[in-house]
Amino acid sequence: MDGEHIWKNADWAVEVRNITEAVEKFPENSKLIIVLRHSHRNNPTKNEKMVDLKLTPQGHQVAKIFGQNLPRSRPIRLFHSVVERCKETAEDILEGFVSVGGKGTINGMLTPLFQAGTAPRFFLNIFRTESPLRFMHRWAVGFYSPETIAPLQSYCQNAADHIWKGIKNAQEGGIDIHITHDIFLIALRYGWFGLPPDRDWIPFLGGVAFVLLENEIKVFNKDRFLSIPYPYWWKNKISY
Repeated sequence: MDGEHIWKNADWAVEVRNITEAVEKFPENSKLIIVLRHSHRNNPTKNEKMVDLKLTPQGHQVAKIFGQNLPRSRPIRLFHSVVERCKETAEDILEGFVSVGGKGTINGMLTPLFQAGTAPRFFLNIFRTESPLRFMHRWAVGFYSPETIAPLQSYCQNAADHIWKGIKNAQEGGIDIHITHDIFLIALRYGWFGLPPDRDWIPFLGGVAFVLLENEIKVFNKDRFLSIPYPYWWKNKISY
């Protein structure tokens, strides 16, 4: 199926279309952070491992179209999970952005985008017995031993130290785009902004966009803007 048709009509592309429209509504000179799930992949077959799955042709096409729809006036920096489909998504976004005259770089991997202090095979084993939604609720209340996975709030604070502080070094008006996975994105949205997980799972290329203002965080989530107070643990309440 043609990428433009998917971009305009596929249910899973609604959120990412909304994000491109929202970017235009943030203050022009603000430094913007976007955290996205990777683009479209297939479900694994019996003989495939989830970690090995790469993007589908549709996933490549729509990621490039997303890049083409970002404002060319804003330079971008891309960060991604170690997993190949996240790296592919970052490369496709940059390719699309450059094709319409934008300027950007891929700045490599960030640990919080693919690791939460988990013991080996933790996620593989836990999802054999629990639904992702139940897992998220249990993680949030400290149900699991810190020896098997870092507490949710510790993970989110550590991620903020990398991602929020990192925007300080972006160019004026720049955008930092972080490509991750659904579980980590849901956790960050919950731990940073108090937006709890629900049955409406994160679609491919879905995510959040936000700016750190002097007294609040301006967040775009799903289809609306929200003004979120800073969590108590964030000390650097300064506008970048």
